Amino acid sequence: MSNGIDSEIRGTASTRAGFYGWALLAALWFVMCFNLGFPAYGQAIMNAVMRQTLGLDRQTLGIIFSVYIAMSGVPGPLVAMSVNRLGVRKTLVLGSFFIILGAVLMATWVSEWWQAVLALGILIGAGVATGSALPSQAGLARWFVRRRALALAILYSAGAIGGAIAARLLTKVIEHADNDWRAGWWVIAGLSSVAALLAAVFVKESPEDLGQVPDGKRADSVATAAIRRGAFVTTEVWSVRDAITRPTYWLMVVSLVGGSGGYSLYLAQGVPHLIDLGHTLEVASSSISIMTISGLVAKVILATLGDRIDPRYLWAVFTAVFGLGLVLIVDARSYAMLVAFSVCLGIGFGGGVVCLMAVLSNYYGVRAFASLSGIAVAINTGFSVIAPWVGGFLFDKGMGYGGTFYTVAVWCFVGAAVLFLLKPPHKRAA
Repeated sequence: MSNGIDSEIRGTASTRAGFYGWALLAALWFVMCFNLGFPAYGQAIMNAVMRQTLGLDRQTLGIIFSVYIAMSGVPGPLVAMSVNRLGVRKTLVLGSFFIILGAVLMATWVSEWWQAVLALGILIGAGVATGSALPSQAGLARWFVRRRALALAILYSAGAIGGAIAARLLTKVIEHADNDWRAGWWVIAGLSSVAALLAAVFVKESPEDLGQVPDGKRADSVATAAIRRGAFVTTEVWSVRDAITRPTYWLMVVSLVGGSGGYSLYLAQGVPHLIDLGHTLEVASSSISIMTISGLVAKVILATLGDRIDPRYLWAVFTAVFGLGLVLIVDARSYAMLVAFSVCLGIGFGGGVVCLMAVLSNYYGVRAFASLSGIAVAINTGFSVIAPWVGGFLFDKGMGYGGTFYTVAVWCFVGAAVLFLLKPPHKRAA
């Protein structure tokens, strides 16, 4: 009896203190900003300078980035297992330590390409996978149901804002350090240390831990409202096996491959390509800032409409816009063209990734979400690591980047059509 009374008292106190989900979202936002935005976008600047300092060719640069992309996504199922067994907080702290170690090695030890593969590709890549998006969104899915698209859109804005800041800040840091790219990695090591501290102190696993419920409202009322408005948020209990035996899941996963491949191709080869077209390093680097800031437009669209209409339709539009950006980048010799393709890439990819997570959680529920998102990221990453290497290989053979960009763009256009025509899945009757 006393235990029940104590539980009721704790629940009442937590409710009066306010819904903790918003405080959790704020903490996870900064963790994503430091552990995803800075390593993912900042390395595009530092690698361009490192390539010249260490005398690396484009293919080798593509290999380093491909290993990073692989390690930032392929371990997705393992990250999901860590979330389910260790929890969101411990998983984020572990990922932060991977990034710190890799960044320190980049700043002090790396002088050969294989060392960069180990420090940047393997350690930092694994840290980004373990310490940013996958565990953060799995945690938020437990805290938000009715406002899940809004919460995910806000969370993913951290990568865009962090990337925009990183591109400009790290450029200035490198210039101030007499073009020493290693100085930028010290900045990233420090920020990931802050991320580890934030995760350890502020991350709570579920609303029940604080005597609260998702969205700060009763879960049964949320489900009733969803049914009443004919929502696309499932009321069925899905298992991972239920989902992966349906074609809908695989069609959605494959539809994202074009965006993932084009994104990794741009981050690995985009700045060198723009320099080849006649842009300075500073102007070429500004495309990353423009792209990441433009991604916020997609987040606003999803936050505004994603809980009212099926995000799958928004995802289809974003994928087509990203394909257009890949077409425009091929001959982006003017600054106006640079801005145009950067905006398209930012809106397209910035919206597409968040829509994938919103759709998976809406269609299959919280129980299977961590594993399904981990599998989706792993598969997309497995394909996208090929694009930077292929782009660099064809360039070194004298074929330029055009064919690679155009091929990935076609994949995006086909994927957009597939997403638009899909229907939400339903479990078969027993």
